[in-house]
Amino acid sequence: MKKLLLVGGGHAHLHVIKKLKDHPIADADVTVISPSQFQYFSGKFGAYAEGLLDKSEISINVETLAKNSKINWVQGAVTSIDPKQKMVLTSTGDVLSFDAISFNIGSLTAGTDLPGVVEYAYRIKPNYHFVDAINECRQTDKVVIVGGGAAAIEISLSLQTWRKKNYVNTPVTLISPDRLLQDKSHKISDKIEKIVVQKDINLIKNEEVTSVKHHKIMTSLHNEIYFDKLLWLTGPKAPGLFSTSKLPVDDQGYLKVEDTLQVKKYPFMFGAGDCVSLENDSNIDEGAVSAVKQGPILFKNLKGFFETGEGELYTPQKNGLSMMSLGDKEGFLNYKEHLITGRLAWHLKNWVDTRYIREYKD
Repeated sequence: MKKLLLVGGGHAHLHVIKKLKDHPIADADVTVISPSQFQYFSGKFGAYAEGLLDKSEISINVETLAKNSKINWVQGAVTSIDPKQKMVLTSTGDVLSFDAISFNIGSLTAGTDLPGVVEYAYRIKPNYHFVDAINECRQTDKVVIVGGGAAAIEISLSLQTWRKKNYVNTPVTLISPDRLLQDKSHKISDKIEKIVVQKDINLIKNEEVTSVKHHKIMTSLHNEIYFDKLLWLTGPKAPGLFSTSKLPVDDQGYLKVEDTLQVKKYPFMFGAGDCVSLENDSNIDEGAVSAVKQGPILFKNLKGFFETGEGELYTPQKNGLSMMSLGDKEGFLNYKEHLITGRLAWHLKNWVDTRYIREYKD
């Protein structure tokens, strides 16, 4: 019997696991390995931070999902890959063999090599750290968040909302090395910066953190910013697994895949989500959104690899809909520079996110 190994419990693999329940791969034994029993849905992170949901409402039990699909479950992490022998070494010292392997392990957090970050800052990647990090930051006096992307903005605003509702009066401080959402147009940046300030976030932009000490940040402008809890949300960084295993990677260390989601040099190797980069498209900023979209393609191509040799191509969506929570049950929607903010935007985002997570709860 052939062996398929799914490394990671990300959104693309969740789709594969669920589909395998009713559409198993003929004569294939499937195993999923992930460090955590749970996958937390990032689309609901704002709602959790705001206090609208509890832990169970944003989590998907990967172990239960796997067992329902008659898939082997291993709790652990892959620490190295041998593509020639078709084997992986795990964090528990076990060796797992495979005929085909797929990676959906997400990315890590950029900038953690700065002095003091690892010692003093909370991070939410891998995302099973999210709940503990938010709980630590909620009621403390001085909360500082570093980052200028969607995750940093959404968590800052959602935490600010929770703190106001619970009579924690000191504002959240958000430090960005550039304008907010600097990969978007100035129109979008100006809009979100205005909202952030209106909601009483202490916004410090165009200032980089140079080092972190116990309860103190040093910046590029020689300012000292004090904190009780520090949340580091500075964007993605490639996991080191692929480079150390000498797999084909791009110049940032992301696993390079074709539009079939296969590695060209090793056609038995697949990848999805923000641990990979497409050969013809280096944009990995879609994050969980891309993993959700890649899930159906990945399933068909894995099944085709073992059964028919047929598959489909993944085409990245350009200028798609992006959504963000702003706290107070308000949202921010952007579609091709068309912006909608307020309650309607939040309800649309909530409907989309709730619909998605229910697929894996039933």
